[in-house]
Amino acid sequence: MAKGCLYALASGAGCATLVVLGFVAYVHLGSGVLLLALLMAPIGLCGLVVAHDVMNHRAVNANERLRLARERDRVRRTVDLVTDPSLTDVERLAVIDCFIPRLGRNPARSPYRDRFVAVDELSPPSHALLERARAAVMSVYTSQVMRRRLLDDLANETLLPRQLWEIAMLLRVQTRLQEEQDEARQGRVTPELLAVLEPQQEALRRSVASVTARVESLERYAGRVQEADAALRAMDALGNNHKYRALLAHTDDTEGLRELEAQGDTLQETLSRSVRDAIEAGQTLQIT
Repeated sequence: MAKGCLYALASGAGCATLVVLGFVAYVHLGSGVLLLALLMAPIGLCGLVVAHDVMNHRAVNANERLRLARERDRVRRTVDLVTDPSLTDVERLAVIDCFIPRLGRNPARSPYRDRFVAVDELSPPSHALLERARAAVMSVYTSQVMRRRLLDDLANETLLPRQLWEIAMLLRVQTRLQEEQDEARQGRVTPELLAVLEPQQEALRRSVASVTARVESLERYAGRVQEADAALRAMDALGNNHKYRALLAHTDDTEGLRELEAQGDTLQETLSRSVRDAIEAGQTLQIT
């Protein structure tokens, strides 16, 4: 309403200005110039209207983009999702937009429904398994050997996100199937019903065991990485050995100097072996 009043006032002021300018032109320049001014006046007014609409449209779009960016950031902070790592940036935004109520896009009817898992839809045991897998992956990503690029980039940058996504997807299916099993067992359970449900429950149990093994494989890899990290910290501490060699030299402890140098060689081999073990553990993830 206020904007409309301002626009009306601006238009009125513009018309009054044109009238005054027209009168001045008539007095000083004659009727020919006045006629030309009158012919150009509608064009000037149209230009004013178009410019106003363009500026208003840009302002609305800018406000909408800012609002949408804030809502997407809120979704990222409040909605726990595991997404298919092969999603494009545009597709990821489309998934996030499903969780913005005002946009009216139901996550259950999203065209990308099979490419994201909302963690809150998992059962407690499935959720616990997913958190174990996430903790293992995070410990790898935050390790010093990862930061210094001593590990296999393929395992860390490509394979780990894919493993996490596949685990989350399988856990969602297992959660749904277990819910079906629980629902089918409500009420009286007959031998005929058990004959159907027990093989299904066994198949589900085997699937859960397989996913658990994949999580344990991730945890073993994370353990190897932590061991490599410990060896790396030992090597960093070894860099201070010159201080201790100087101390032993001052005390004429020749045997201590030899032991210190031998420990340095041993630690170097330990670090190399630890990094090799971590890389081999990461490579085994490709065949699990």
